[in-house]
Amino acid sequence: MPERERRSKRRYPLQLNLRYRSVSSRMAVSGTGQTLNVSSAGLLIASSHDLMENIRLHITVEWPWLLDQSTPLQLVADSRVVRTGEGHFAVELVRYQFRTSRRQALPVDPLVWAMA
Repeated sequence: MPERERRSKRRYPLQLNLRYRSVSSRMAVSGTGQTLNVSSAGLLIASSHDLMENIRLHITVEWPWLLDQSTPLQLVADSRVVRTGEGHFAVELVRYQFRTSRRQALPVDPLVWAMA
């Protein structure tokens, strides 16, 4: 019998570059990683750091789609680590917003992404 899906939000298999840093100065950590999947409630992130659950992180994700087909975007989020594993961790998004970015994002063909 297949295991029942616990998550209420649909996950999308997107590999997006990101940076993260801890919010607390007591447990200072920062690094880079890549999303393995994304939902409106959380992210699964591949990273070389071994993080503990409940650490609060500030995350900046390089968003591949452009605003008005010309302005690069970033997903900026405050999050909490809810699960860890070897080479990855999952975060719950506490608060997030899209911001414009100076970095040049590579455009993504939505048809190619939809077929993945």
